[in-house]
Amino acid sequence: MRSRSIAGGLAAIMAAVLGVPAAASAATGPVPRVSHGGIPGYQAPFAGPATTGRPIPWKPFRTQPWHDAPGKVCAFGVNATPVRDHEQFRTLSRYPGGKPKVQEFRGPLFVRYTNTKTGKSVVGNLSGYGWFFFPAGGGEDAYVASHIGLTVPVGNKGFPAGEWIVSGQSLVLVNSAGAINVVLIHATAKNMCSALS
Repeated sequence: MRSRSIAGGLAAIMAAVLGVPAAASAATGPVPRVSHGGIPGYQAPFAGPATTGRPIPWKPFRTQPWHDAPGKVCAFGVNATPVRDHEQFRTLSRYPGGKPKVQEFRGPLFVRYTNTKTGKSVVGNLSGYGWFFFPAGGGEDAYVASHIGLTVPVGNKGFPAGEWIVSGQSLVLVNSAGAINVVLIHATAKNMCSALS
């Protein structure tokens, strides 16, 4: 799984977690409570159970290859190419205008990261399960239960730059200005820039 907003190479990271559930269910479970935009106790929008009584169908989602120019994320250029991708998503809630409010993603995703200078490559496991919340004012909040890939560009004032694979429970918060916060709850983070050096 790869953050949809962070894939575009957004900027810095800043925020804190007040508390998160050990596990969450998109249909019935609790939503992470976080401090967001300086508002303690902020609660991300939540879809709740489907009112029709029918399950919401899953749809295929495919992560596109991406490229980081030298110095943008790592000291060298990086090509990232999915080698196995069977992700799915479903929209649990929408705003009145039709834009997604809450989406759920799941499925296997393996990506080959290649150092464009040396040719060295490593395959990373980005397979995951997560819930993405899109606040009305912009941005993106994601609660991830397994793996997620994050592109953090040089210049961040907080979480260091890199092509990160976060494994475990985590929160990824992107505010409307593009500032990113990564909160490792029960998770580890591996920087593919180091792995490819």
